[in-house]
Amino acid sequence: MKRTILAGVLLAPVSVLLPSGISSEPQQFNAQAVAPAPSGATAAWTLKVKGDIRWQQLTPMGALLVSTDAALAAVDTERGQVMWEKPELGGLPADGVRMVEGSLLMEATRPGLLVIFDPVTGAVVFDSHRLNLAQIVTRRVLPQSGTLLVHGRRLDGPSVVALYDLVTGEQRWTNEALFEQAEPKKRGFGAMMQGLQRTAAEGSALEVLQAGPDMIVVHTLIGLRALDARTGAVRWSAALPTATRWAQSPRHVQLYPSLNKSDRIYVSFDDHLMAYSLADGQALWAKPASVEGNIRDIVQHPAGIIMLPEAPPEGEPTRSRRVINGVVQTGLNVARYEDGTTVATKSLRMHGNVIDAMVAGDAVVLAVDAESRTFVNVMDVATATLRLKKDVKIKGQLAYVELTPAGLLYVSRPDATINAEVNIIDLATGEQKFKDAIESGRPLSAEDYKAGRYYLHHASEGRTLYVFANRDHRLYAVDREAGTFRALGGEIKLQGGEDPIDMEIRPGGVVLIAPQNLVLVARDGQVKQQVYYPAPQLPGVVRALYAVNAVRAGLYGAAASAYGDAFTQASQKTMDPNARYVTGQLATAYSQSGAQLTGYSRQSAALATKRFKASLTVPGSVFMLTRAPDGNGNVLLQIDKDSGQPRARVDLGKEREPVYAVDDVAGMLFLRTAPGTLVGYRL
Repeated sequence: MKRTILAGVLLAPVSVLLPSGISSEPQQFNAQAVAPAPSGATAAWTLKVKGDIRWQQLTPMGALLVSTDAALAAVDTERGQVMWEKPELGGLPADGVRMVEGSLLMEATRPGLLVIFDPVTGAVVFDSHRLNLAQIVTRRVLPQSGTLLVHGRRLDGPSVVALYDLVTGEQRWTNEALFEQAEPKKRGFGAMMQGLQRTAAEGSALEVLQAGPDMIVVHTLIGLRALDARTGAVRWSAALPTATRWAQSPRHVQLYPSLNKSDRIYVSFDDHLMAYSLADGQALWAKPASVEGNIRDIVQHPAGIIMLPEAPPEGEPTRSRRVINGVVQTGLNVARYEDGTTVATKSLRMHGNVIDAMVAGDAVVLAVDAESRTFVNVMDVATATLRLKKDVKIKGQLAYVELTPAGLLYVSRPDATINAEVNIIDLATGEQKFKDAIESGRPLSAEDYKAGRYYLHHASEGRTLYVFANRDHRLYAVDREAGTFRALGGEIKLQGGEDPIDMEIRPGGVVLIAPQNLVLVARDGQVKQQVYYPAPQLPGVVRALYAVNAVRAGLYGAAASAYGDAFTQASQKTMDPNARYVTGQLATAYSQSGAQLTGYSRQSAALATKRFKASLTVPGSVFMLTRAPDGNGNVLLQIDKDSGQPRARVDLGKEREPVYAVDDVAGMLFLRTAPGTLVGYRL
């Protein structure tokens, strides 16, 4: 499990003001004074394109991709002008163009072709036809060096690794020798084994780590290599130690940047962890640190490196797999940064796979999976000792946790077979404080399971954790210091059979948000405002609204990746206070310290940096799509979170499925008003 910054830390329901159109009145409950009618907006520009507009898609950089049968085009949404056209990509389906994860780039695919391009400049960074590749095994955008690494198999000849410039698309270098054995060629059976190993390496995805602007570290099944980012030359090679009687290469390898020592990287391989020098690839510790089980992840805590174990897969011939009473047994330990020695003489025995470790000051909260049952414990990192004598079983999977004066406060998430809950564990006794915990409920059958309906939405303010439980439709307040909770007000039932999908603390109270409902609840649990807009008849109509948060996620992921792998992998899940710290660092770097998204063209980097700064503002409204009053057509509304009233509305026309897109960062709406006509609206 690689740790990546989650865009959800900054994501929120989207906002943009829309032009006036036909009236669509909500059903209101406990409504206050009627707000002024939403203000209108005029079209900022109108654009005629070649052919019929089939679909449009906003990119993280803000460029709008418009697809027709004739071409794929990019529109400058500020001026309403076509920036470039690609006739060879005309007629692609909507799912044929996607964001490249962790970057600002987009990719277009059709049978036998993959094209990766910059959506602002139109520059083609990679075309699979250039290398005559039959299969692309690995692709990774490396913003620090301004490159794209591609590893694939050709129709004829050896596999190849190539590096491309993100700005020009020029091929910097190719390397066909990366999978060659460093050891002398053998004969007979040994030669056959070397050949099999090379074939397996060529077909396996590379582990890739960007180590600054000049170096790329990769791992293949043959070994560790450091490549010069400019020339592709191998600066150094390192063979990972083998500990099996057959001297078999490690099966489970991951690369980690060092968060506090710039001279090294960490490599986990099966049950071992080693530090390697970036200068020459030499091992920095006398011997690897080890755990019982494969290392699935590490956490770089100030007091040491926590190695999280999981049991080897069943059936691996060279590994031992211990099972007691149907539960796999593993062993956790902490490695010292200086020499790799472990804090605990013997690994801490864990009954299951350690799936997470969430930093909480000097300690970490461990989540252990034992045959789909979750247990938690607290470990003091400096001494590698557990605070609780026995792991505590919780319902569901851990979603949020913090150490409070009252104990270990946690919120879990449900699955199809078990409830989620909110509770506090007394660290002195290991007992759960709430005998009647706040629970989520669960479906009557797993076939009818919809996770969103059973999620425990929560948000903190001061010493209070607010929780909404869909099970009984009530809002609860948990006192994080006293270790108590109480229900606030009565049942809050949403219309149309909906349940909240988001919850937010606003100046006026707690806001519950669903696709067609918005409820503003005072801090004493009394409903101040509730509105409901009936859903459109065709569910596909709302697809463009779902895409808005995906665009924000793409922008945030690209910002993290451009700042470096050390920053990206440092982040943990949103439940972890460390994630909020890292997220705050990233926001500060781009908004106050003048950092830019490096590696891309100047035009693209400047635009993306500007958009990232703008995206840090939490929107004050949400979108809802509803039927027109006469039942013929759809209306898009912007609903103010604080009043529940529409700020603005737009008639999307009489089409059953209108072609539109929304940019909540720039505050714009793009609507196809005729087969070849696109209109951009701005306030």
